[in-house]
Amino acid sequence: MQNNKTHWASLLTLIVLGFGLLFLTAASVGLGINSLINLFSGEGMPTAEMISAFAFFFHVTLLFICSWFVLQKTRGIEQADSPVKLPFAWWQAIVAVGIPVICALIGGGITLFEIEWLSWIFLPLLTVLVIVPPIWLFFGSGSNGLEAGPRWRFFAVFGLSMTIGPAIMIILELVVLIFGLIFASIYLAIAQPIIFDEITNISQLVMDGMGQEELLSMVTPYIANPAVLAAGIGYIAVIVPLIEELFKPLAVWLFAKKIESPAQGFVLGMLSGAAFGVFESLNASADGTIGWAVIVAARAGTSLLHIATSGLVGWGIVSAFKEKKFGRLAGAFLAAVLIHGVWNAAAAGAGITAIGETIGKPEWLYNYAPAMLCGLLVLGIGIFAVLLASNRKLRSQHLPITPPEEEKVELTS
Repeated sequence: MQNNKTHWASLLTLIVLGFGLLFLTAASVGLGINSLINLFSGEGMPTAEMISAFAFFFHVTLLFICSWFVLQKTRGIEQADSPVKLPFAWWQAIVAVGIPVICALIGGGITLFEIEWLSWIFLPLLTVLVIVPPIWLFFGSGSNGLEAGPRWRFFAVFGLSMTIGPAIMIILELVVLIFGLIFASIYLAIAQPIIFDEITNISQLVMDGMGQEELLSMVTPYIANPAVLAAGIGYIAVIVPLIEELFKPLAVWLFAKKIESPAQGFVLGMLSGAAFGVFESLNASADGTIGWAVIVAARAGTSLLHIATSGLVGWGIVSAFKEKKFGRLAGAFLAAVLIHGVWNAAAAGAGITAIGETIGKPEWLYNYAPAMLCGLLVLGIGIFAVLLASNRKLRSQHLPITPPEEEKVELTS
């Protein structure tokens, strides 16, 4: 049975997903063609480009699935409102861990041969197989036993969180970064004209084709400057989390009045984080060097972070709209930003210590890297524990109430 009344929410969502499909398809085809050309010409980075092309193709496939279920709602088909039943069971954890480990070992072995065409063929698919199963594990364990709402809305949230959400976040982060650089340039031009002239000269040399080693030697004093480090880490650990935790669950904000309960908001928030994790992790793993295995393995922790923090914010959003508990929303948002900020700071610190020897600070690697890596590990375990505890708490709040024996008799009589 169909309803002929126009459902504007699904129609507008379908339009957004359509534009996303066009953009991602064009990006996939363009990168794929360019990668093939570079593979035969021996120029550029064909493997990295093919990983990106395959990642965009995977996004397109997911968006087609989302669009199909949203289209059902637009056409008024009743099955679009059927509740989503997630087929998650704990035995799947073995598969979700085993497949990525095996694929990471295979891919890492392939990169050791340093044969371009071999990496070009296998790494794109292996990247998806390493990145996606842990995301399913984290989302499934956090949403296990909780209601996800109507099917069309479930896929609308996933599709929007993989298209319009990342687009807004990328634009805002770039705008803030550009304004920060402009402000820093004005300050240096006025207060530190000598340093400003040096940086201007370096910029000109980069445009003229300066070599990487020469460039690194010139920028080393600036990289090791405490003020520069503080500004960079501040941007990564404060500005980025504020923007991402506000806009990752954008679809939850849009549907907040229609979402039935805070528990459902938690599930859809996690779904938003999972969609963003798929988008970010696949595109950030476009690397065809021997460091590929380390990069794709590290993305698992980042995906867990996105799923857990967005789940908290989604829970807070629906709590505010449905139960008028605005303090819960504020607390959930601040907690998500704090967790995200600490994670980003530790990850940025680990990255900086890794280049310490290159910039003449070898002691960084030995003094700070172990603490940063251990911090990330402990934080990851803690986030997963919070995810499981949140799931257990929300499930206990939404267990069906069993009527007393006398009432059972009356009901059945």
